[in-house]
Parts: sequence; C-alpha cells; structure tokens
Amino acid sequence: MGKRVLVADDNQYTADSFARLISLFGHKTATAYSGPEAVDRSAEFQPDMVLLDIDMPGMDGYEVAARIRRDPTHSQPILIAVTGWAREEDQCRAYEAGFDFHVAKPLDLEQLKELTAMLGSAEPDTTLAW
Repeated sequence: MGKRVLVADDNQYTADSFARLISLFGHKTATAYSGPEAVDRSAEFQPDMVLLDIDMPGMDGYEVAARIRRDPTHSQPILIAVTGWAREEDQCRAYEAGFDFHVAKPLDLEQLKELTAMLGSAEPDTTLAW
C-alpha cells in the first residue's frame, strides 16, 4: 500500500469521507476528531502527510502543527491546513506554525487528488466498496 495519511477534522463525517477517498487512492489512513487526538495519532501512526483542520476542539490546528514540528519522534510529515480560515493573516499564521500548505474549504475531489499526488504513486485499493 502507499503512504500514511492522517486526516484530522472535528467534523467526523468530513474526516471519515476524506480518509475513505484517500484510501481509494492507495494510501493507508487514520483519523482524529480533536486537536489532542491529532497529536497522539500522529505520534502513533507516523504519517507522511496530515490534512488538518484549524478550528479543532481541545487544541487548535496551529498548536497541533507546532507540536508535531517540535517533536523529534514525529516523522515530519507534509502538513496541510484544510480550513475555512482563508484570510492572508490566517495563511501566514499557518506557515509560522509549521504547515507546508494552506487550502481553503470546501476541498473537492480534484484538490484532494492533487494533494495526495505529492506523496508519489500508490496502487489504488479496488477492494473497498462504498
């Protein structure tokens, strides 16, 4: 299977849907629904990429990104802010926190494909059914 992708969003439907689509692209996925859970899952799962909402309960995405970047045990994944906060100052704050990319919601299928394409090729998982 392909690379590991963590999807963290407090909207469980959104996180699960993105994870399901990414797994269809051939990557292994995990989900988190709060900031603290995203930090824990990242340390445990060691993702190659994290799609991370900013407005998360318990700890915002900026702090999650900063903690991942500060922790030498993390794999230093590609961090992507996926958020409705799209002002210029929001983007600057995201980059300062350690994000590599900032993408405004709503994220569509083509954007999701482009983002995961940064991980390289993977064999699509054709065994999953909707």
